[in-house]
Amino acid sequence: MSDNITVPDLQDRNEIASLVTAYCFALDRRDFARVASVFTEDAEVRNVFDPYMPEGEKFTGVTAGGRALADGVRQMFSKLDATQHLLGATTVELTDTGAHASTQIVAHHHRGSEYYHTGGTYEDDLVRTPDGWRISRRDLCINWTTGTPDVVLAP
Repeated sequence: MSDNITVPDLQDRNEIASLVTAYCFALDRRDFARVASVFTEDAEVRNVFDPYMPEGEKFTGVTAGGRALADGVRQMFSKLDATQHLLGATTVELTDTGAHASTQIVAHHHRGSEYYHTGGTYEDDLVRTPDGWRISRRDLCINWTTGTPDVVLAP
């Protein structure tokens, strides 16, 4: 990272961090149109679980497009009573073609008295569009879980 950060760089970094935050609020508020809007229509979103977690096989996959992602989240979240997505540290690196952001995440998923909590990072590649920054690729890298994955997997 350059020590010569300009005002436009700071503005871009702030807009990118705000976009990731808006995504989490949209998830927890069930605002699926907003969920879709933070991604490009050809975005790829991939779930990656550390190899030691056997439940990762049930969540592994790639979703293409912001609307498809929002529809999948809507279907999964319809079974849940509550969620809360908490963000930690974020780094943003501006590139010649856009930006890359890494953001720590802890996600709480609850149904009745059961829960499934996950922790890891969002690894996002972003592009500037006429509507502002959008995520063009996300790897959701899960490093730990607690509780039962059936909270989000069971019908």
